[in-house]
Amino acid sequence: MTKDIKEEFLDMLDKHIRIIIKISGAYAYNHEERKDLMQDIIFELWKSYKRFNGSCKVSSWIYRISLNISMNYKRKKSSTFMFTSLGDFKGDEITSSIEDSEDYSQLDVLYNSIGELDEINKAIVLLYLDGNSHEEIAEITGISKTNVGTRISRIKEELKKIALSKY
Repeated sequence: MTKDIKEEFLDMLDKHIRIIIKISGAYAYNHEERKDLMQDIIFELWKSYKRFNGSCKVSSWIYRISLNISMNYKRKKSSTFMFTSLGDFKGDEITSSIEDSEDYSQLDVLYNSIGELDEINKAIVLLYLDGNSHEEIAEITGISKTNVGTRISRIKEELKKIALSKY
């Protein structure tokens, strides 16, 4: 590898690190597991970087790899998934922007509810909350654009039911 490729990769990683943080936070139980998962994702991105041909957006490529690695990680773990509190994301701008404890509580309920979704619905809602279009979500997940819209509507209803029944 030349120095230019390494620098290019590190620049790309720096611009899109929040994607990796969000995805690993949704699939890993605690801080150590998140770090391990992030490391696995970054390693896989590095291995795949030379093959990235620009046929999709860089962020879509990162999402796809991050989600695949995370889902495989979750399958390998025998323990039940449990979404950790947003308070564990020290230094992440999500928690730094939360000033009111009521807002924090609502976000905590949302993310804990997301944690109870199945893998594909969890991926879809995380992509949706990150501002990706239906077309981008379809490209990343491999489902049709129409199916994305339908699933998002159903996921919203499911999240309401989960939140109302548990919180």
